[in-house]
Amino acid sequence: MKQNKMPFVIFTVFFLANLFFWSHAKGIQSFWTNVPPVPTVERASMLTLGDKQFAYRTYATMLQNLGNVGGRYVSLLDYDYARLKDWFFLVDHLDPVADVVPMMAAYYFGGVQDKDKQKYVIDYLEHVGQSPIGEKWRWLGHAVYLSRHEQEDTDRALELAYKLAENKSPDLADWAKQMPAFVLQEKGNDKMAYQIMLNILISNIDTMHPNEINFMVEYLCVTLPENNPSLYNPELCKKGTP
Repeated sequence: MKQNKMPFVIFTVFFLANLFFWSHAKGIQSFWTNVPPVPTVERASMLTLGDKQFAYRTYATMLQNLGNVGGRYVSLLDYDYARLKDWFFLVDHLDPVADVVPMMAAYYFGGVQDKDKQKYVIDYLEHVGQSPIGEKWRWLGHAVYLSRHEQEDTDRALELAYKLAENKSPDLADWAKQMPAFVLQEKGNDKMAYQIMLNILISNIDTMHPNEINFMVEYLCVTLPENNPSLYNPELCKKGTP
C-alpha cells in the first residue's frame, strides 16, 4: 500500500519556514519605550466599554509591570516620572476610593533615588492624601516623610504637614495632627512646636488614649526642653496633664 507523503511534505515546508524565520529574527529583541502617553479619561475607559473599575485594574496592572520588557527589568531611574504622575492622576480619577495605585506610588515608585523624580510622586500623594475618603490622609503622611527625610526639604515637609493636620477625616490619627510640631522642631522652631503640641493636648485630652497623652507630656517636658530649657513648664510636668 502506497503511503501518503503529503503530511511529511507539509511538515518539512513548515520546518524550513520556521528555520528561515528564526535565522532572521533571532537578533530582534523587545526594547524599552518608557512610559506611554496618557490618554483622556474618556479614552481610558473606552478600552473597557465604559467600565471604570475594570479600567482602573487594567491600568494599575500596566503601571506595575511597565519596566518588565523581554525578560529585562528597567531601573526606576529610567522612568519618565512626569508621565507617571499623569497616569497616577488618571487612574485615581477612574477610582478615587481604591488604594492600589497610591500604595504603588508611595512604596514602589517613591523609592527612586532621584530627588527631582521623587517630587512627582510627592505631588500625587499630596493630592490623593487630601481626600476625606477613608484613611487617604495616610498618603499625605507618606508625602511628609519623603519630603522630610528623602528630599531633606523641611519647608515642603512643613507645608504638607499643615495640610495633613487640617484633614477633616474623622479617623485622622493623633500623630498626623502632631506632624507640624515634629517638622518645626527639626527646623529649629521649638517654641512653635511646643505651642502646637500643647494646644492639641488641651483640646483632645478627653478623647485621647492614655499612652498618647503620656507621649505628648514626655515630648513637652523632656524632648523640647532638652534643647530649649525655657520651655519647661513645672506645673504641667509635675502634674502630668494640663
